[in-house]
Amino acid sequence: MRFRLLFLLVLFFAVFTGFAQENVKRGLLYIDDLQYHKARNFFIDLIKTTPGDTRVYCLLGDTYLGLQLPDSAKVMYDKARELDPKSPFPLVGLGKLALLKGDRMGKLESFEKAQKLDKKNPEVYNMIAKGCIELSKFDTVTCDIYLKQGFELNSKYAGFHITFGDYELLANRLGSAVNAYERAIFFDPSSTLAYRKLGVLQMRSRSFRDAINTFNKCIALNSDQILVYKNLGDLYYLLERYPEAEKNYRIYIGKAEVSVDDKERFAFILFFNKKYTEAAELLEDVMAQNSDESVLLRISGYIACETGDFQKGIAYMDKFFKLHDPGKNIASDYGYYGRLLQMSGQDSLAIVNYQKALALDSTKTEIYDALARLYSTNKMHNEAVVIYKKMLILGADSVNTWFQIGKEYYFEGDNYRARYDSLMALQKVSKIPFADSTNVNEAKRLNFQMADSAFTKVTILNPEYAGGFIWKGRINSLLDPEALTTLAKEPYEKALAILEAGDTIKNRKSIIECYKYLGSYYFLKSERIVKTDKRQSEALEATSIEYFRKILVLDPADAQASEVIRQLKTVK
Repeated sequence: MRFRLLFLLVLFFAVFTGFAQENVKRGLLYIDDLQYHKARNFFIDLIKTTPGDTRVYCLLGDTYLGLQLPDSAKVMYDKARELDPKSPFPLVGLGKLALLKGDRMGKLESFEKAQKLDKKNPEVYNMIAKGCIELSKFDTVTCDIYLKQGFELNSKYAGFHITFGDYELLANRLGSAVNAYERAIFFDPSSTLAYRKLGVLQMRSRSFRDAINTFNKCIALNSDQILVYKNLGDLYYLLERYPEAEKNYRIYIGKAEVSVDDKERFAFILFFNKKYTEAAELLEDVMAQNSDESVLLRISGYIACETGDFQKGIAYMDKFFKLHDPGKNIASDYGYYGRLLQMSGQDSLAIVNYQKALALDSTKTEIYDALARLYSTNKMHNEAVVIYKKMLILGADSVNTWFQIGKEYYFEGDNYRARYDSLMALQKVSKIPFADSTNVNEAKRLNFQMADSAFTKVTILNPEYAGGFIWKGRINSLLDPEALTTLAKEPYEKALAILEAGDTIKNRKSIIECYKYLGSYYFLKSERIVKTDKRQSEALEATSIEYFRKILVLDPADAQASEVIRQLKTVK
């Protein structure tokens, strides 16, 4: 009987401990989801049932830090330390408070004491490193020190990789951060936090399909999360898939501590789903919380932009900027204003406002993209290249971005080509020597070579993409107009192989372009050796004719192909 009672008692404590741990996990989920009021209420209730749990007091202290209540946080850390002087976690909390106050020695002393109390616990090292970069004041040096020590202790601890990803993100090293979150998932496939952070970065780098898959995996692991639904809703909003955006935002709003910004975004989504009454009611609620008329003007300006009422949108935004405190303007204010101006044909002012938007938030990839395209439209191709290269640093899709860079260099080279041709025409008519014609010609060649390098990167990054090879062929046909080398022939042949293996009807135009170049290439080669090797010249000419015949199979009305074949047969 005594044994059975002892067994039941042990079993009770095991179940109780497991239940308490599950409760703590739930509270941590609130913190990870930035739901600090929910976390506060949760931990306060938990303390009533487990008043001796040191860790719960520490987590409540962390929650108060999230709510920017450092004095309340200190009370909790002190209470936790009083309950268990040997626990390292109250000291970690006190170290974070010292960091906030700028007390360097107090911070270092608290962190060192915490480490010494539990040298083999990776969570201690991670909590210190994480604490150094999650507050309003950063200490990346100390973060780096404890991360390195932690990795030496246990390189497979997923938390270290998540914190390292956050650390890399502070320095805008998006690629490294992505790799860190992926390693965290490898070591802990159940880490919803790693999945969510990875999805956010994939969204920022415009890898939208990957981001959707990642967010959905995150939700499949734990549907009780909160912030991931907002992230997924924002992604669908960006993709203009408003029904899915609304679905996820409704889940988020039903669970979250909703901010005015959240309500504004949800109002936009409802508007685009043509739920005008609900959108209007939500906007009234926004105005009740923020009676500043400029907020309503901001939303009205944004909506006018999205619905194509550009002149009204400009009027709204002009009034908004007059009424609103300039110090409280956000990047999207200038971004939307830039779009309105651009769509109204005021490109110069649009560029100025896009630049202001990026000065406030340099991570806005979509604004970089709009600015680059605006530069391109206005023949400011070098400026466009600079923007696209910044987008690469921010993690934009490499294939697409290098493709755009190649086109900008091509357009700039083509501008110089036109200038050079104009100079040569004047020089020929007036017989006036133009000293700068050589410089113009060299600038043309240099830009075409830069374009070729960019398209080469495209072909390396995605060797199955015919477009990279076609543009590489075009550029090299300009650099080698007499087809003296195979620099244009080879990429055109590679493009042709890809295109013919796919949908030939859909790819007809590009296939014809390949045929025309290859037909011209073999004709020019045939002409060069006609006097020295007539037999070989005839074989090359036959190959040329065959390519032009293939064009007529795809497009019997192609006048150029018909004329070439007619002339070649006439000559024979």
